[in-house]
Amino acid sequence: MNAAGSGLAQPAALLAGALRSGDLAAAVAVLEPLDPAARRRLPARLRTTARELLAAPVAAREPAWDGPLRPGHHQVAECVLLATSPLARATGLWPLDFAVARDVLPRLLPDDLPAFVTRWSDQFRADPKAWDRNAGRAAMFDWAHAGLVPPPVEDGAVLMLVTGVPGTGDGAQLLRYLEERPVLITTTFARLFDVPGVKGASPAQRDQTTYGRRLDDHVVPALVRRGWWSADQVRDGVRRALAAGLPAYQERWFRGLEQHLP
Repeated sequence: MNAAGSGLAQPAALLAGALRSGDLAAAVAVLEPLDPAARRRLPARLRTTARELLAAPVAAREPAWDGPLRPGHHQVAECVLLATSPLARATGLWPLDFAVARDVLPRLLPDDLPAFVTRWSDQFRADPKAWDRNAGRAAMFDWAHAGLVPPPVEDGAVLMLVTGVPGTGDGAQLLRYLEERPVLITTTFARLFDVPGVKGASPAQRDQTTYGRRLDDHVVPALVRRGWWSADQVRDGVRRALAAGLPAYQERWFRGLEQHLP
């Protein structure tokens, strides 16, 4: 059945217009009221256009869109692919604009957010240095802060919070990020003692490449001083980590952490 016969001609036309103009709000207004089955019945040409937009660089000009290509065009394309793809494909979509991930995805797929958390966490753990693929996925922590999902406890999510959230490279930035999302402090972040690091993501590797305030000399001691954690809680965590058979460089980091406790 074509779009006209299924009653989707008008949404399809409006969505095509949003893709052409790069109007994210218009795209969301079309897609949000449609149920998943209706979204998947939208014409395949919309997904083809979305993929073409994502493949084109910003400022490119083509008859298929209005004016130079803007980030808004990419956002609409991501929105279309997220909403109209099978869940297994949607959870693997990348790159993903942070605003789309944080604000739009929960409106389009509110019941499927846990599947995104699981897939994103697994993929970060498998390759934390895949910056393009992992971009935007720290949105899961804002979902947790907003109560949309439980705080992530998957190994990859823990490693992402410890090492991979954009804008938190300095310890003071990470501490502020955590205190603005306190639900993470006693859940996701507290698992740093129990999650083995991987190549490219561990507390030890983060601190080794940090030229400012680190996890061991700033973030963790501050969490103790400010009452989020107790010194005994940290020492217990260190003991668990040292009993886990970690690589030597990770063991050295945990041993050194104790020396910085207030």
